[in-house]
Amino acid sequence: TSSSWSLEGAGTANVRGVTIFFFGLYFLMATQDIAVDGWALTMLSKKNRGRGPICNSIGQNIGYFLSFVGFLALNDAESSEMIWRPLLGLPSHPDQGLVSLGGFIRCMGIFMLVITASVAIFKREVLPAAILNNDSSDMPKSSKVLLQSDRLQHANDALDEDHELDASEIGLKETYRRLWAACKLPSVQWLFMILLTYRLPTALNDNVKFLKAVEYGLSKSTTALLSPTVILPLGILVPILATKVWHGHPLRQFMTAYKFRVTLVPLLDALMLYVLHQQMGHHGGSLRKLLLFWTSVISSTALQAIVGSLQFNAQMTFFASRVDPAIGGSYMTLLNTAANLGGTYPASFVMWLVGALTRPATCILDNVTGKEVCTGGFDPYFMLQVAFSLLGCLWIVVFGRRVDYIAHLPEDSWRTHWLDKKKDDGDGILNSHQDLLNESRNMTASRSGSFFYDAEAAPSQSTGKDL
Repeated sequence: TSSSWSLEGAGTANVRGVTIFFFGLYFLMATQDIAVDGWALTMLSKKNRGRGPICNSIGQNIGYFLSFVGFLALNDAESSEMIWRPLLGLPSHPDQGLVSLGGFIRCMGIFMLVITASVAIFKREVLPAAILNNDSSDMPKSSKVLLQSDRLQHANDALDEDHELDASEIGLKETYRRLWAACKLPSVQWLFMILLTYRLPTALNDNVKFLKAVEYGLSKSTTALLSPTVILPLGILVPILATKVWHGHPLRQFMTAYKFRVTLVPLLDALMLYVLHQQMGHHGGSLRKLLLFWTSVISSTALQAIVGSLQFNAQMTFFASRVDPAIGGSYMTLLNTAANLGGTYPASFVMWLVGALTRPATCILDNVTGKEVCTGGFDPYFMLQVAFSLLGCLWIVVFGRRVDYIAHLPEDSWRTHWLDKKKDDGDGILNSHQDLLNESRNMTASRSGSFFYDAEAAPSQSTGKDL
């Protein structure tokens, strides 16, 4: 219950159990995320990979809306009493929401299990046809991998496509070896540095603004109203429009959005919090105050949704366009892991910093007016907002040129050339097996006649073109 998690009941809360539960949950979610990244790369051709991040961004926004806003709307007692219960014909419970937190989490858990089970049952992996053209069952496992890579590379060259090897094709140990080789690339190291630092200047807006707005009086009903009318439409439209404006230049899109994110967004956030602190949005206020309240809240929410969506879309598009075929989906997962880590530790740091600098006010009840009077105290939010905005401008000065530098690096700078190394090391093995295959075909041709041999060779060539 909520009371067991209050400050008074913090000593009895099973924090360790919750920590273990969420560790296991996020471990499973991260594993599924790796599979989805690899799946997207195998489904989309190289020229269409830029559309994958659009689907990703739109899907995440819809999921965020259904889980976050849906819960707020169904859990809010006022919304449930005025909208949902009359709509569904349910009996009145003025002090109770339609769903509880536990019931909502349980329902979403069942929904996730059903979706995952449906994919596992009804979706089947299809091996590339080029791998199945020739029988190599008598070859050693290492030779099979080299031969399969060689066949796939030759088949895909006709369409200027690179086949991304999956971890199941090269093994777990080999996958980590290649990932470590990718981590040693200078281009990847600079990208790691960018991904691990750019979210620190925006951590206050991303993690504390909403909590501070609730503290200043922003209601659940207002939040539930903003999300379907502002956040969700922008989350769907912005990625689509961004591909038209910054087509082929994802990092230029990234930096344009970041400049607004560290300058204009903090100003609008500060204005919104000031308006909330002055209680201009309360019922009974003048029309000018209400107009200022809604303008500040919508502007702050909309701009943050726009720049956030622009950066996420640009980031995913850039990752998808720099995949090394020797690693495949694991490469993209590596970059996503660095990006997620870059957004996680700033949240913990800024929460700790705000708590350490906050000084609570001393409040007493005025016997004359009957109102609570508070004196003293210190709220560090606005001071920290200025400091983090300056830090963001400094980040642009320091890393802006480096972002432009890695944006213009050739595709070769992001590849480990592991396939080239394996091909050189395995030339003797491949040539020997190729000689055996050629000898077998020649024997078949001499016995059956050239007409039958040509008829068998033609499907092999057409299969490579189709792949």
